[in-house]
Amino acid sequence: MKYIFLIIISSSLLSCGLLSESNSPIEYNSQSFNEFKASDAPDYELLKSWAVHPENKLELLSDFENENSKLPVDIFFIYPTMLTDKKDVSWNADIYDNITRDYVLGSSIKYQSSAWYSVGNLYAPFYRQAHLRVFRESFWKNGGDKAYEMAYQDIRQAFITYLSKYNNSKPIIIAGHSQGAGHAKRLLKEFFDGKPLQKKLIAAYLIGTKITKEDFKNIDHMTSADQTGGFVTWNTYRVLSASKEKKANYTISKDWIEGAICSNPITWDEKNTTTYDDHKGFLYLNNKVFPKSVKIENINDKVMVKLPKMGLVKRLLLSTVKDYHKADINLFWEDIRVNSLLRSKTYLNE
Repeated sequence: MKYIFLIIISSSLLSCGLLSESNSPIEYNSQSFNEFKASDAPDYELLKSWAVHPENKLELLSDFENENSKLPVDIFFIYPTMLTDKKDVSWNADIYDNITRDYVLGSSIKYQSSAWYSVGNLYAPFYRQAHLRVFRESFWKNGGDKAYEMAYQDIRQAFITYLSKYNNSKPIIIAGHSQGAGHAKRLLKEFFDGKPLQKKLIAAYLIGTKITKEDFKNIDHMTSADQTGGFVTWNTYRVLSASKEKKANYTISKDWIEGAICSNPITWDEKNTTTYDDHKGFLYLNNKVFPKSVKIENINDKVMVKLPKMGLVKRLLLSTVKDYHKADINLFWEDIRVNSLLRSKTYLNE
């Protein structure tokens, strides 16, 4: 019976796309970008173009509902790359495809954006995200840059519509993961950095991408838990033995992330280590939050964590996962939620 349970949970880990990984090099199929026929651009005046919108309640987020804690603030969340199938020759996702929509909702929206669901009014647009292969240099130069630009233009239009139709001068949290964080960084540069809208910025959570000191002129890296108006950022890696390290294949290479700014997503200050007691909670696939389960061993340009302590079965399953990129938010889910509430309350009381 225990083995059947392990198989079921393992399948869940893979299907949700949050902790699955491959340690083998991937060869992608493709087509000429000029021959690719993109789907129609989203119309963000319509609710169907939003994965999450305050006017369209989602049953899958009901477990995270807490009207008593919600504040008069907005969160604009941009989900990560969900288009990863190596056989898919598309350059950009079709947001009108029901399989694509369901996958986005059942993975990133449920397990990532939910960290902000009880904080305020959550907005997450569907967008024609670029396929994962565009981040390889050979594909970037042959259409990847155009696919990525298409994705950003969708996000940009969603944000413009959000500002004009829904924001009503409320303070804003910008949040994104991986590709989503890359688009969020560009949003901050275009709409906030040194602009009047910067005064409305509570915080930006730029997770799973590379942020350097040169990226912003006026938006600072926040180094205290209640600081507002700036950004936090990190990439998570698991501490591995030398032999396992050699075999590991990371979504975000350690060479590429070198020199990145990195926050402490548990204490939110400049401490380089934490204890298990500091950790507020890892959101697992059963929608339960497990506190005191993650310990940070070291922080330089990345967060290095030990294998989470979550009981024998869960620990055994997690021991097979070496790349923690997809769990950048899950691992610190409750820490993010509580910190977002703190920063929002601080902003509102300033």
